[in-house]
Amino acid sequence: MAVDIAGLAVPRPPEVPAGGGLRERLRAAGLHLLVCVAVVALVSALVFGAWYPSPMAHLFGVGAIMWIVVGVDVIVGPLFTLIVYDRRKPRLKWDLATIFVLQLAALAYGVHTLYVGRPAFVVLVKDRFEVTAPADLRDADRQAGADNPHATMDPMRPRWVAARQPTEVQEQMRIAFEALTQGRDVQHHPKLYVDYASESAIALERALPIARLRALNPTRLAQIDELVSRSGLPEARLRYLPLRGPAGDGTVLIDAADARVVDVARLVPW
Repeated sequence: MAVDIAGLAVPRPPEVPAGGGLRERLRAAGLHLLVCVAVVALVSALVFGAWYPSPMAHLFGVGAIMWIVVGVDVIVGPLFTLIVYDRRKPRLKWDLATIFVLQLAALAYGVHTLYVGRPAFVVLVKDRFEVTAPADLRDADRQAGADNPHATMDPMRPRWVAARQPTEVQEQMRIAFEALTQGRDVQHHPKLYVDYASESAIALERALPIARLRALNPTRLAQIDELVSRSGLPEARLRYLPLRGPAGDGTVLIDAADARVVDVARLVPW
């Protein structure tokens, strides 16, 4: 249709279909945000509820990785959708697919990193517990312990085991040398894992009284009282052992009667 201007027929510009308004962009970005929040919530439940039960997340310092996951999937993705969304664009589907693939790649990388870095084993070593992740174990050491039922990883939760010193002198010297030069001790050799209950006498022999824990944590006495109350045992029947992780230390409360693990807490153990 033409418009008559000063007696001249001027063609009317073609109407542009609606679809690029701010309201529609916000609606698309909001929907994207809701999906991302749901996905991150599921991942967080898996990470903090199964792979890194409290206080393992603190001992492993997983906060930085989780912030990357949240930043990419909850902030950057919806923001890109807000910027590019316009139904009039012929390449809109391609743009949205690119955003989805980048988000999925970042999420997969973060989840994989958290999975291989999770506390697969909590190992009693001498007078403390050491946390070992799958990434800490070499392929050769995994193969050496392949026939050991106590070295089988639980895909969801840490396994509590003990590491027994090798009986061969040569093997003792080799592990001692690795400990000095590479920081790899018996907890990094799955073939040496045994049932934690079989080493309960050693755990009780090395365990420390709760009074010492109170002296080391004078500002957290209320937390210690809560732990004792939650255990259902009198304080005289509780002991503790240090728990060492790659990014921090914690405390393992055990029953003084049988060395059963009662609780784990973020308390200074030494």
